[in-house]
Amino acid sequence: MATDHQNPASKQQQPGTSAFKLVIYEQENFQGGCHELTGPCNNLQEAGVEKVGSILVLCGPWVGYEQANCKGEQYVFEKGEYPRWDSWTNSRRSDTITAFRPIKVDSQEHKIVLYENPSFAGKKIEIIDDDVPSFHAHGYQEKVSSVRVQSGTWVGYQYPGYRGYQYLFEKGEYKDNTEFGAQIPQIQLRFIGNFVKMPVLCSSCAEKRAVLKRPKTGHSLCKECFFWAFEEEVHQTIVAAKLFKPGETVGIAASGGKDSTVLAHVMKVLNERYSYGLELMLLSVDEGITGYRDDSLETVKRNQQQYELPLKIVSYEALYGWTMDAIVKQVGLKNNCTFCGVFRRQALDRGAIMLKVDRICTGHNADDVAETVLMNVLRGDIARLRRCTAISTASEGEGVVPRCKPLKYAYEKEIVLYAYFKKLDYFSTECIYSPNAYRGYARTFLKDLESVRPSSIMDIIHSGENLSVREGVKMPVQGTCNRCGYISSQALCKSCVLLEGLNRGLPKLGIGKHHRLHDKILSQQPLTEKEERKLKSVDF
Repeated sequence: MATDHQNPASKQQQPGTSAFKLVIYEQENFQGGCHELTGPCNNLQEAGVEKVGSILVLCGPWVGYEQANCKGEQYVFEKGEYPRWDSWTNSRRSDTITAFRPIKVDSQEHKIVLYENPSFAGKKIEIIDDDVPSFHAHGYQEKVSSVRVQSGTWVGYQYPGYRGYQYLFEKGEYKDNTEFGAQIPQIQLRFIGNFVKMPVLCSSCAEKRAVLKRPKTGHSLCKECFFWAFEEEVHQTIVAAKLFKPGETVGIAASGGKDSTVLAHVMKVLNERYSYGLELMLLSVDEGITGYRDDSLETVKRNQQQYELPLKIVSYEALYGWTMDAIVKQVGLKNNCTFCGVFRRQALDRGAIMLKVDRICTGHNADDVAETVLMNVLRGDIARLRRCTAISTASEGEGVVPRCKPLKYAYEKEIVLYAYFKKLDYFSTECIYSPNAYRGYARTFLKDLESVRPSSIMDIIHSGENLSVREGVKMPVQGTCNRCGYISSQALCKSCVLLEGLNRGLPKLGIGKHHRLHDKILSQQPLTEKEERKLKSVDF
C-alpha cells in the first residue's frame, strides 16, 4: 500500500502491518516525491512510484525486489537510512526496485541447516544464533545447494564478508539454490536478530518509544523530543548570533521546498514561543520554469494560508524580461544554473525592498554550507571561501538587504525528518535544469564522507569558519555596478553582464573572465567579429 508522503491521507492500518513502515524517495539523498508503504506492494509503478532513489525505513525489516511480483534480485532493508542504491546493495548489477514486502520476524531463536547437495543431501552445517561472514572460517568448504530454516529469519550473501547478491531465508525448506534465488550454490549468512529486541525508549524523556535516531547526534528520540530539540537548536543559533532585533520585518525566502517550508514553520513557532517581536513575511521568486516553479509556487501559496503570513512573488520575466525556460533555450543546459543563481540573488533583494523588510532569512542548511565550502576550495575562490560560512551578512550597499541563515547548523536529513513527522506541506521535485549542476557533484562527495563520518558536515563548516588568509593576499574590492548600482567588484555586476550577453545573443559573455569587455559594454562600443564569434557558442 503506497501513499503520497506530501499529502498524507487518513487511512486505517491493515491488521498486523502497524509494525512496518518505510518511505520511498524518487531521488537520491531523500529528495523528490515521497511515497509511504505500510504493507506489501507487488508493483511500485502501478502504485505511482516512478523510481526508487533513496529509502527511509522507519519500522520493521523489509525486502525489496528488482522485478514486479517479488521476483529477481533481493535487497534486505533494516531500520535506517539508505541515501542511494549503493547503500543497499554492492552487487552493482542493478539499481532498480519494483516491489516491496515486510519481513515477519516471529522468533528470537535462530537455527538453520545448510546442505552441500540439492534435496538436503551431502555434507551439512548447522548454524545456531550466529552470523557467518565466511563458511571457510567455520571449517565448511562445500557449496550450499539446499537449506532448511528451522527458526528465525536469515540473510544469505553471495561472497564472504556479506558482499554480492542477497538471499532472504524465512522459516521453511529450500530444496535447491533456485528456490532461494541463487544462480550458483554459494552463500554466507547472517541472521536478522536485531529486529526482535525490545523497543528503544527515547533517550531524552525515557518514557515514550523512540521513532528515530538523530543523524547529527546519534540520540534515539520520540517525535515530541525531536521536535523540541530541533527547534531549540535553531533558537540557540538565532540567539547566539543575534540574528534579529525586536520590531524588525523579516522576509523568509520561500521556494516551497523542504528547507524553506521548515524554516517558515520554525520561525513562526519560535517567534511566538520566545516573543522575538518580528513581523514575518514570505518572499518568493518565479524563475519561469514550466512544470517546476509554477507547481512549487502553488505550495508556497498554501503555506501562506497555513501560516497566515503575507506573500510577495517577484518574477524574472518582470525584472529582467527573461524566463529561465527562454534562457536555457539560448544557453543550453550547461552553466544555466549560473544565470539562475545570480538573477535570483538580485531578485530577492528587489522583492525585499518592495516589501520594505529589514532582513531576509534563507533556508540554507548545514549540508548546503559544507557543499559551498568544498566548491570554493575546489575552485580556489578565496574571496567566497572567506564569507560563505558567515551566518549573516551586513548591508553591503544600496539595494542590498542583510541576510541570515537560521538553519546553518541543521542537517538536511533532520530537516527531512522534521518535515515528515510534522506532516508539513512542501514541494520536493528537483529542478529540471539542475542535474548537471556543479553543486550536485560536491553533494555526492559530501554524502559519501557523511556515511563514513557523520560529523564531516560540521567539521567542514568549522574549517571554513576558522579559515585565515595570509596577509598581503590581494582580495577583490567591493564597489557598485556602474549601470544598476548593485554591489560588484567590477565595473559591471554579474547580473548586468549576463543580461547583456542574453540581449546581444552572446550567452558566454558572463561565463568566464571577460572583464576587459566591460568598458566596451558600458560605452556601447561594438565588439569585434572575433569577440562575438567566441561569445556566441552555446557549447560550454
